[in-house]
Amino acid sequence: MKKFLFLFLIPLYLLAYKVEILTWKSDFSFYRFLKSNKIPLNIYYNMSTELKREVSHIPVGENIFILKNNGDFKQVLIPLNSKEQLQIIKTKNNKFVKHIVPIIYDTFTKKATITINNYLSYDIYKATGLSSLSRKLVSIFSDKIDFRKIPKNTQINIIYQAKARYGRIKDIKILYACVKNRYYHYQAFLNPVDGRYYDEHAKSLKGMFLPAPLHYKRISSYFGMRFHPILHKWRMHDGIDFVNRVGTPIHSVANGKIIYKGWIRGYGRAVEIKHKYGYITLYAHLHAWPKGLRNGEWVKQGQIIGFLGDSGLSTGPHLHFGVMHNGKWINPLKIKKSAKITLWGKQRKKFFSYITKFQKNYNIALK
Repeated sequence: MKKFLFLFLIPLYLLAYKVEILTWKSDFSFYRFLKSNKIPLNIYYNMSTELKREVSHIPVGENIFILKNNGDFKQVLIPLNSKEQLQIIKTKNNKFVKHIVPIIYDTFTKKATITINNYLSYDIYKATGLSSLSRKLVSIFSDKIDFRKIPKNTQINIIYQAKARYGRIKDIKILYACVKNRYYHYQAFLNPVDGRYYDEHAKSLKGMFLPAPLHYKRISSYFGMRFHPILHKWRMHDGIDFVNRVGTPIHSVANGKIIYKGWIRGYGRAVEIKHKYGYITLYAHLHAWPKGLRNGEWVKQGQIIGFLGDSGLSTGPHLHFGVMHNGKWINPLKIKKSAKITLWGKQRKKFFSYITKFQKNYNIALK
């Protein structure tokens, strides 16, 4: 029971109290929540500017946990992010206090074996009750397998780690996956060192770069010479422009370090990330950056580093994406099929040691 935060914060007799789970809806607001639970509004007014911003952007569908005794409010836990939550407690003298406390999860590991008889998402959900597993599996093997054409009787083995909060799954991470049929046999191990998936030969299943930093509707301008739509003269376009609506999440295409976050003249709000092997990527004309993103921070492939906008010299909402290699701008479309990463030296030895132990612990037969 130690996984429940309430045990650390309230007397044991309160365990008999009722925990209500409120699903945050689109028409909710933090102000309205305080009023409906008769919590003084100075709880909000005394918050820092940053905390006010966080409680005003509680995601729709988030679970809020309320402790009550015969309908009387005692305390609430409101998740602010994946690690922290706001706790408001009603004291014995009917005063209210607030704290920022860590979120404590129940973590467990499970195995699942699925035979594809219908279609991937249906069969995986039927076997596990988890809809996100199929999406994660497709992402892992996207460079290897076309799951739209997966043969029937394909066998899939998955070992995954789940984080739960009050019995509700909050996050799932695949530690190992195997897809096997008469045509191919692929395995993927999550390397705890760098967070990438490798096969049993220490070769990554994906290239160093994502094909694109966002989900886009179209490409409005390609790499090369063009007539600038605002400056009205011919000049080199050192990247490609992806079009979508304002606010579309922008992802880092590879692991790296943020070397600049700020305003760059015509590029507007921008982020520059330095990667291995002499690569630098540029993400420009952003609407905003995610909270807490800062210069010098290390980011992972797929991490959100901005939101599409039209800041700077822009004719409309789009992302200017540039790739520099060894000091020279190159065509970003040419890195889509980049070579896979292979572990060598100490990293390779450490990875093989890890998967050998993993194999023994979970009774996995390597190819």
